[in-house]
Amino acid sequence: MVNIKKRFKIKGMTCSACAARVERAVAWVEGVEKVSINQATDTMHV
Repeated sequence: MVNIKKRFKIKGMTCSACAARVERAVAWVEGVEKVSINQATDTMHV
C-alpha cells in the first residue's frame, strides 16, 4: 500500500469548532486514513 501525504491551506476557519467540523468531514472521504488540522497555521495534513 502506498502512503501519500498532502498538505492543504484552509481559509475561513475562525474557531476550533470550524476546524473540528472540517476535520470530521474530510475523515469520511474514502481513502483518507488520517487527517489533522492546525488552526494556527490554517493548514490540514491528510
